[in-house]
Amino acid sequence: MHRPDHALAAAVARLLDGVAPRAIAEGRTDSPYPGLRYYRFSSSVVHEKTQRLMPGIVVVLQGRKTVRLFSDDALAYAAGDCLVLGAEVLCRGTVVEAGSGRPYLAIHLDLPPALLVKAFVALADAGVGLPAAHQAKTAYVVAADLGLLGAFERLLLAIDTLPDRYTLAPLAVEEIAVRLLRSPLAWTLRDAAAMTRSAARIQRTMQYMQAELRRPITLAELAERASMSPSHFAHTFRQVAGVSPMRHLRNLRLDEARAQLVAGARPGEVVFLAGFDSAAHFHREFKRRFDATPSEYVRRLGASVDRSGGQ
Repeated sequence: MHRPDHALAAAVARLLDGVAPRAIAEGRTDSPYPGLRYYRFSSSVVHEKTQRLMPGIVVVLQGRKTVRLFSDDALAYAAGDCLVLGAEVLCRGTVVEAGSGRPYLAIHLDLPPALLVKAFVALADAGVGLPAAHQAKTAYVVAADLGLLGAFERLLLAIDTLPDRYTLAPLAVEEIAVRLLRSPLAWTLRDAAAMTRSAARIQRTMQYMQAELRRPITLAELAERASMSPSHFAHTFRQVAGVSPMRHLRNLRLDEARAQLVAGARPGEVVFLAGFDSAAHFHREFKRRFDATPSEYVRRLGASVDRSGGQ
């Protein structure tokens, strides 16, 4: 029987084999599945730009990286490590370490707040409690485990064809969310006490946002639906979801715009379909979220799908 460290090394190697041919460009390569992307750097590099990171998880498969966050100290992670982002956070810069012939390779998955809340509610309904809370942090580094790596392997296998991308891939993402919530890292994702008190109400407002995202929605309207004052609702929503309510709404609209673009719509068509009030606002927020203009993103994604053989 293999020792656990041998099994982990083998799982990291399998995931590396799956990511390497998909990470086709220097820097970021988006996958056809929303929120899933890969990173490749063939040499060491320093980035000083500030960027906003959403709740999610990064698994490093080769090389090393350090991130400097506004809210926490610098965090370093290497092959076999995961960076778990429990809430929206500003990143001041990164340092990537890569050797000759051994590029830095990583896979990054955003975890939509609505999915995390849904997973928590399901666990609560099943009588599964979250681990005891520790000192709150917005980000944490931990070694990957076999269950998590296996879920990522299944996710990669599921995104190459349309039927699997729409049916099996979401199940793999839900599995990743549930595994994180059931791990000792759950406290980095959410405050268990706040979740227990308010998750169901916040989940209902998230569902309302999703259904109505193409029309104007105000904070006061959302607070009224949750039977809270606007200030209490905004505070509770951020506690539960890891982002502010209006940031969550904007991200839902950006995700809708991305889906419309992937389906073949022109950038000018998706502005109002996705609920934005101006083209300039849409283009600015899209580039901030996806690190490319809408037109650049469509070209980049098309090249990624062609090179990976996806349908």
